[in-house]
Amino acid sequence: MNDIALDPLTGDLAMNGLDLFVIQGADAVRQQLDLKLSLWTGDWFLDTEFGTPYLESVLGKRVTLNAAVAALKTSILEVADVSQITRFDHGFDRKLRVFQVDFDCSTPYGLIRVAPKKKNFESFDYATEDAINTLVNETIPSHGY
Repeated sequence: MNDIALDPLTGDLAMNGLDLFVIQGADAVRQQLDLKLSLWTGDWFLDTEFGTPYLESVLGKRVTLNAAVAALKTSILEVADVSQITRFDHGFDRKLRVFQVDFDCSTPYGLIRVAPKKKNFESFDYATEDAINTLVNETIPSHGY
Protein backbone atom coordinates (compact mmCIF):
# COMPACT_ATOMS: atom_id res chain seq x y z
CA MET A 1 0.00 0.00 0.00
CA ASN A 2 1.21 3.52 -0.87
CA ASP A 3 -0.20 6.78 0.44
CA ILE A 4 0.68 10.46 0.51
CA ALA A 5 2.15 11.22 3.94
CA LEU A 6 0.23 13.41 6.34
CA ASP A 7 1.79 15.28 9.23
CA PRO A 8 0.73 13.32 12.35
CA LEU A 9 0.36 16.51 14.42
CA THR A 10 -1.57 18.74 12.03
CA GLY A 11 -3.14 16.29 9.57
CA ASP A 12 -1.88 18.46 6.69
CA LEU A 13 0.18 17.11 3.83
CA ALA A 14 3.74 16.39 4.92
CA MET A 15 5.88 18.52 2.61
CA ASN A 16 9.46 19.61 2.17
CA GLY A 17 9.20 22.82 0.19
CA LEU A 18 6.99 21.79 -2.73
CA ASP A 19 7.82 18.07 -2.46
CA LEU A 20 5.25 15.60 -1.12
CA PHE A 21 6.27 12.46 0.72
CA VAL A 22 4.93 9.00 -0.10
CA ILE A 23 4.70 6.37 2.62
CA GLN A 24 4.44 2.64 2.11
CA GLY A 25 3.69 -0.56 3.97
CA ALA A 26 2.95 -0.45 7.68
CA ASP A 27 3.21 3.36 7.79
CA ALA A 28 0.53 3.68 5.12
CA VAL A 29 -1.77 1.20 6.90
CA ARG A 30 -1.19 3.04 10.19
CA GLN A 31 -2.13 6.33 8.55
CA GLN A 32 -5.25 4.81 6.99
CA LEU A 33 -6.33 3.43 10.39
CA ASP A 34 -5.77 6.90 11.85
CA LEU A 35 -7.91 8.50 9.13
CA LYS A 36 -10.64 5.84 9.26
CA LEU A 37 -11.05 6.13 13.03
CA SER A 38 -10.69 9.93 13.07
CA LEU A 39 -13.31 10.71 10.44
CA TRP A 40 -17.01 10.25 10.93
CA THR A 41 -18.81 8.62 8.01
CA GLY A 42 -19.84 11.37 5.61
CA ASP A 43 -17.21 13.90 6.75
CA TRP A 44 -15.03 13.63 3.64
CA PHE A 45 -16.81 15.17 0.64
CA LEU A 46 -14.86 13.10 -1.90
CA ASP A 47 -16.02 9.80 -0.36
CA THR A 48 -19.05 10.10 1.92
CA GLU A 49 -18.84 6.36 2.72
CA PHE A 50 -15.33 6.69 4.23
CA GLY A 51 -14.95 7.00 7.99
CA THR A 52 -16.43 5.34 11.04
CA PRO A 53 -20.21 5.37 11.61
CA TYR A 54 -20.10 7.05 15.02
CA LEU A 55 -23.52 8.71 14.74
CA GLU A 56 -25.18 5.64 13.27
CA SER A 57 -23.66 2.82 15.32
CA VAL A 58 -21.50 4.05 18.21
CA LEU A 59 -23.18 7.08 19.82
CA GLY A 60 -26.70 7.52 21.08
CA LYS A 61 -29.09 6.36 23.76
CA ARG A 62 -30.29 3.24 21.96
CA VAL A 63 -26.86 1.95 20.91
CA THR A 64 -25.60 -1.12 22.74
CA LEU A 65 -21.99 -1.70 23.69
CA ASN A 66 -21.93 -4.80 21.47
CA ALA A 67 -23.18 -2.79 18.48
CA ALA A 68 -20.55 -0.10 19.06
CA VAL A 69 -17.76 -2.69 19.29
CA ALA A 70 -19.01 -4.43 16.15
CA ALA A 71 -19.12 -1.12 14.23
CA LEU A 72 -15.56 -0.24 15.24
CA LYS A 73 -14.27 -3.71 14.35
CA THR A 74 -15.99 -3.53 10.95
CA SER A 75 -14.50 -0.10 10.34
CA ILE A 76 -11.01 -1.35 11.21
CA LEU A 77 -11.33 -4.40 8.94
CA GLU A 78 -12.38 -2.16 6.02
CA VAL A 79 -8.89 -0.60 5.94
CA ALA A 80 -6.87 -2.01 3.04
CA ASP A 81 -4.25 -4.59 4.06
CA VAL A 82 -5.78 -5.22 7.51
CA SER A 83 -6.37 -8.96 7.42
CA GLN A 84 -7.65 -9.54 10.95
CA ILE A 85 -7.93 -8.06 14.41
CA THR A 86 -5.77 -10.20 16.68
CA ARG A 87 -6.60 -8.39 19.95
CA PHE A 88 -9.39 -5.95 20.77
CA ASP A 89 -9.82 -4.48 24.25
CA HIS A 90 -12.34 -1.78 25.03
CA GLY A 91 -13.62 0.18 27.98
CA PHE A 92 -16.53 2.51 28.53
CA ASP A 93 -16.66 5.17 31.22
CA ARG A 94 -20.37 5.87 31.61
CA LYS A 95 -19.82 8.91 33.84
CA LEU A 96 -17.40 10.63 31.43
CA ARG A 97 -19.16 9.11 28.38
CA VAL A 98 -15.84 7.96 26.90
CA PHE A 99 -15.39 4.76 24.90
CA GLN A 100 -11.79 3.67 24.59
CA VAL A 101 -10.30 0.95 22.37
CA ASP A 102 -6.94 -0.77 22.28
CA PHE A 103 -6.28 -3.32 19.55
CA ASP A 104 -3.73 -5.12 17.41
CA CYS A 105 -4.33 -5.94 13.77
CA SER A 106 -2.47 -8.22 11.42
CA THR A 107 -1.22 -6.89 8.08
CA PRO A 108 1.17 -8.15 5.38
CA TYR A 109 3.71 -5.77 6.96
CA GLY A 110 3.43 -7.19 10.47
CA LEU A 111 1.39 -6.47 13.55
CA ILE A 112 0.07 -2.93 14.11
CA ARG A 113 -0.97 -1.92 17.61
CA VAL A 114 -3.46 0.87 18.30
CA ALA A 115 -3.53 1.96 21.93
CA PRO A 116 -5.12 4.90 23.75
CA LYS A 117 -3.13 7.68 25.30
CA LYS A 118 -4.11 10.33 27.77
CA LYS A 119 -3.54 13.62 25.86
CA ASN A 120 -5.73 15.62 23.49
CA PHE A 121 -7.93 13.23 21.49
CA GLU A 122 -7.29 15.01 18.18
CA SER A 123 -3.54 14.36 18.03
CA PHE A 124 -1.91 11.02 17.29
CA ASP A 125 1.65 9.95 18.05
CA TYR A 126 3.51 7.24 16.17
CA ALA A 127 6.01 4.99 17.91
CA THR A 128 7.88 1.79 17.17
CA GLU A 129 8.19 -0.98 19.73
CA ASP A 130 10.50 -3.85 18.74
CA ALA A 131 8.87 -5.61 15.78
CA ILE A 132 5.46 -4.05 16.45
CA ASN A 133 4.49 -0.88 14.61
CA THR A 134 2.47 1.22 17.03
CA LEU A 135 -0.15 3.85 16.38
CA VAL A 136 -1.20 5.59 19.57
CA ASN A 137 -4.82 6.61 19.37
CA GLU A 138 -6.98 8.76 21.59
CA THR A 139 -10.26 8.18 23.33
CA ILE A 140 -13.38 8.94 21.34
CA PRO A 141 -15.61 11.46 23.15
CA SER A 142 -19.34 11.32 22.66
CA HIS A 143 -19.70 15.02 21.69
CA GLY A 144 -22.97 15.04 23.65
CA TYR A 145 -25.00 13.03 21.12
